[in-house]
Amino acid sequence: TMERMDAAIAYAERTGKQKPGALSNNFSLAEMLEPIWAGCITSSTDDWKAWLTARQMPNFAWSSQGRGFFTDRAGRDRTDNEELVRVWYSEKNFGRRDRAIELASRLGKSPIHVALAYVLAQSFPSVPLIGPRTLDELEDSLKALDIALSPDDLEWLDNGPERRRA
Repeated sequence: TMERMDAAIAYAERTGKQKPGALSNNFSLAEMLEPIWAGCITSSTDDWKAWLTARQMPNFAWSSQGRGFFTDRAGRDRTDNEELVRVWYSEKNFGRRDRAIELASRLGKSPIHVALAYVLAQSFPSVPLIGPRTLDELEDSLKALDIALSPDDLEWLDNGPERRRA
């Protein structure tokens, strides 16, 4: 948690010890609604993004592609995967997914590429952890490196046109 990291940093500063140098919390364009497993922490919220940015704390972001939420395994009409539904299904996340699909279409990429590019483009050091099962899946994920997202793109993916900067 933020509080635990702040306490660890304060302790290290107070005692002359090495401060924590990285974090490994969930981070994705899709916000985790409830922990995948008990005790899991997401850093995808606005408060977390501000905390990570202010401290320039590297985050090794697990489930950085939303565990398939940005693929055809998910969708408003696809409720067969209990974990996807429980952890990721919300109108806010579906809006983000819709915008990732729209941007991917304009770029000639897939939504999963946009989702990974989003994690890479943060204003804090972000190391997306991905779980390709085959070499082809790895090569496909690397297409995200061809996408350069601006701060406006990040804002639009996060919040849609209603909060996009002018």
